[in-house]
Amino acid sequence: MNVAIVRKTISDALPLLLIMCLAIFALELLIVGAMSQFAEEFSDIILAKPLFQRFARLLVGADLSADLSPTTLVTIGYAHPLLYAFTWTFLLATCTRVLAGEIERGTADLLLGLPLSRATIYVSISVVCLLAGLPIGTTVLFGTWVGETAFSMWEPLDLAGLAVVTVNMFALYLAIGSGTLFAASLASRRGPAIAAVLAILLGSFLLSFLGQFWAFFERINFLSILHYYQPLPIIRAEAWPWGHLVVLLSIAAAFWLLGLWRFTRRDIPAA
Repeated sequence: MNVAIVRKTISDALPLLLIMCLAIFALELLIVGAMSQFAEEFSDIILAKPLFQRFARLLVGADLSADLSPTTLVTIGYAHPLLYAFTWTFLLATCTRVLAGEIERGTADLLLGLPLSRATIYVSISVVCLLAGLPIGTTVLFGTWVGETAFSMWEPLDLAGLAVVTVNMFALYLAIGSGTLFAASLASRRGPAIAAVLAILLGSFLLSFLGQFWAFFERINFLSILHYYQPLPIIRAEAWPWGHLVVLLSIAAAFWLLGLWRFTRRDIPAA
């Protein structure tokens, strides 16, 4: 790992990271506030409309109507489409910025001309891209805590259980981030790398969605990476999702190693 590259990558990624963290904090705060004010109305909708039950199951990974506690309602914010959008935006932008972006801008020769191995460059970039998930996960939990403090809930939130959910979220972040690094190591432009990863992520979301309505898609839902991040079952089981964590971390390790192998051996086109 090279400190200079790490610092440069941090300086480039920091503005977007701060914006995403502020947006995530506001999202979690507003969701806690909404649940504290409109929990009864929301519960009536969930209980009365099977379609809404299916949408809620898509988000949190289980039947929400079976247990409408403050903590289970708040888990909606831990799998909200906006949270995915904020996180994926940061990952796609940051993980492709150097590996594919330098080639696209025609400045890869300057970077690779440094007295550093390609492995050192790849590791330095990876450290920043992947560990940036720590403030993102912390912001999610912090926003929930501030929301509980600011708004009156009818019973305390299970913050310890929600912390376990954020660990599972971080494992998902690592898997997607490593996949993005691998895609960037293959591409000479950011556009195709981003498009490929985004297509897989949207396909995973679509597969999870269709699995709520058709038995065939439910049987193959294990192919969706989102299948391994289900907040509500974690809260109800009050246990660590070891199986899902192993799958996500294995995916992360495999894609990261493939990206390292590809980047250290690929031909870099001339500017």
